[in-house]
Amino acid sequence: MKLKNFQDLVEKRFTKKEIAEIERQAELEARAIRSLQKSVSIAVSDYMEKNKVGFNEMTKRLNSNPAQLIKIKRGTANLTLASVAHIAALLGQEPSLIFKKK
Repeated sequence: MKLKNFQDLVEKRFTKKEIAEIERQAELEARAIRSLQKSVSIAVSDYMEKNKVGFNEMTKRLNSNPAQLIKIKRGTANLTLASVAHIAALLGQEPSLIFKKK
């Protein structure tokens, strides 16, 4: 069986309904990640502004590197739960995860 591309494989293995459900779940996951990244970004930026902490100092406080802090501030960092907990502790905040039905 020769397939032209990955899409052919997907269409051979799954029904259209299954594909639609997979795509729906993937979109929900992507939105959740973007939302969490944005929340961390805002919290870090607010902390830096309120406490007059510069970029280099924040990098030291996070025990991170400049590239990672740039990603955090842009809202594009792929953070682990441990990283989020570390950031929250530094900011003196307690993170909260809320699940809402869509």
